[in-house]
Amino acid sequence: MKNENKNKKNNQKIIIIFLISALGIFLMLIGAFGKIGSKEEDAGNSMSAEEYASSVEKSISELCEKINGVSDVHTVVTLEGGYNTVYAQNSQSNSSGYKNEFVLTGSGASESAILVGYSTPQVSGVGIVCRGGGDAHIRSEIISLISATFGVSSNKIYVTEAG
Repeated sequence: MKNENKNKKNNQKIIIIFLISALGIFLMLIGAFGKIGSKEEDAGNSMSAEEYASSVEKSISELCEKINGVSDVHTVVTLEGGYNTVYAQNSQSNSSGYKNEFVLTGSGASESAILVGYSTPQVSGVGIVCRGGGDAHIRSEIISLISATFGVSSNKIYVTEAG
């Protein structure tokens, strides 16, 4: 009788361990498939390059209007390229320079690079028309502000007076 109870308890423990293991494997598989689906959703949910440019234009206009003597700001932004996919990388330095390798997951045919995210398009030019833009000091202030804030070289920012 005692042996039967011990055997039942041992069998129950084995069944519980098996079920927990199966649940763990199931959750890992669901997580892997969820990541694949979320990559597509992330790419689909990110704003388009045009929406991004519009957002940057609005930010620049709001920023410029805070400068004393500047009002009625209209901004146009041009972008260089679009969103870029960023993957995890290992960097190693040796005597001949640096070596970058993508960090991979999986094996064989299912091997793939690990997605880190997306980088926004680079602002390649800014045109600003505003009241006060004809004043040399204000124009210099605007150019310095936009250059420092958005990382655009000053020769790619044009500011003029609104007519």
